[in-house]
Amino acid sequence: MRRTKRTTAATRLAVPAVATLLAGGLLAGCGGTASSSDDGSGRVLRKDDDSTLFERADGMRVELRYRPGRGLTERHRGDGDWSAERFVQRTRTKPCRGITVRAQGELIAAIADFAPYCRDGDPPTENLAVVGGGHDLTDWAAKATQGSDGWEKMKFGDRRVEFEESWTSGSSTLTWTSGKGFGSKRTRYEPIRAAFIGTWKAEDGSHQLVFAQAGEEQPLLTISTLSGAPCTVEVPVRQVGDTSVETRGEPRVTHGSKQRFCPPKPFETAYELQEEDGSLTLVDFTSSPRKHLMSYKRAR
Repeated sequence: MRRTKRTTAATRLAVPAVATLLAGGLLAGCGGTASSSDDGSGRVLRKDDDSTLFERADGMRVELRYRPGRGLTERHRGDGDWSAERFVQRTRTKPCRGITVRAQGELIAAIADFAPYCRDGDPPTENLAVVGGGHDLTDWAAKATQGSDGWEKMKFGDRRVEFEESWTSGSSTLTWTSGKGFGSKRTRYEPIRAAFIGTWKAEDGSHQLVFAQAGEEQPLLTISTLSGAPCTVEVPVRQVGDTSVETRGEPRVTHGSKQRFCPPKPFETAYELQEEDGSLTLVDFTSSPRKHLMSYKRAR
């Protein structure tokens, strides 16, 4: 939806069967802002579809590797031999391509994705955020989330790491904090203009629209018929430009069955605010010129 996805291939090395995932309480990292592979916090030594080998600024090396059908593993080394490979997250879902790794001080953060058909072009279904810490990199935490195309970047702060994803109409954040581990995924949606909020009645009296938004929640349109066959539908909306709102997402029928304009066709129609007279118009923007479908007035 917003970027190229990460997908992975299989490897053949043997992996120890026992692994431990630590939910939180990793050692604190240094304060600061987002790190990259070339800002003195570490560097990527090797990266391919299956694994990433990363060297921390102090020389500690870590390799994160997909194990298709089993999950994600890590191993590390300082001055001595490689540690035993262990799982930081187990999943039977197939991996995507590539593992993104960044560091700040002793903290290492990584992004990995999984999906049944990710290598065939489908978006991820499991989005994994990983944090490793401690001088000897013995403490690891991971959290899998769903419902997005995957984390896009990582930001380091004072004893915390934030995983972020953004799109046209909103953003999501997942925060790991030293001593607490991962919190809940927070999603924030861009608001629609206040001029849309409220109830609108169709000029032919057939149905009405109610635009609503609470805080950072996704803006929602409820469409209800006022005559004829019953229909009540709830569908998410987003602002497009200064004067247009489009439906986005799957409509949910809460009463009756779908009827004409309940809901309108997705990806073809938009509600446009006519600022000169304060009315609202449903248009088909795939036509040239735009085709007028229905007009609305504010309910009294």
